[in-house]
Amino acid sequence: MCSTNRGFTILEAVVALAIVGLSGVAALEAVAGETRSIDRAREAYTLSALAQDRLAVVTILAPEDLNPLPDSLARGAFPKPFNGYRWTTSLEPISGQRDLYDVSVAVTGARSDYRVTARIYRPRPNQVVQ
Repeated sequence: MCSTNRGFTILEAVVALAIVGLSGVAALEAVAGETRSIDRAREAYTLSALAQDRLAVVTILAPEDLNPLPDSLARGAFPKPFNGYRWTTSLEPISGQRDLYDVSVAVTGARSDYRVTARIYRPRPNQVVQ
């Protein structure tokens, strides 16, 4: 007598379940990787924007306010909602160049740091001799 039972055997069902399970785990790992990438990108964008903000503050200073840089501009912490971030600004006159400065702003976050540098020119007004 020939058996013509149709359907899955237990072994076939276990193999199919294992394949579906491994595929699900791989998909979840890919989603988790994307989520981590988004968090890193958000942190980098925030650090960059905060550093550019501090650099803009220095670039609008009058020439007489640059040397020495006031402590309130040299270092500090950002207000809420960025209170987890701190900054340090350094300003160095370029040797042999009048009114030319190298500016460096470093912003430190919980997981990473970001640094932006620029060279600014701040000519002093000509002194009128009487």
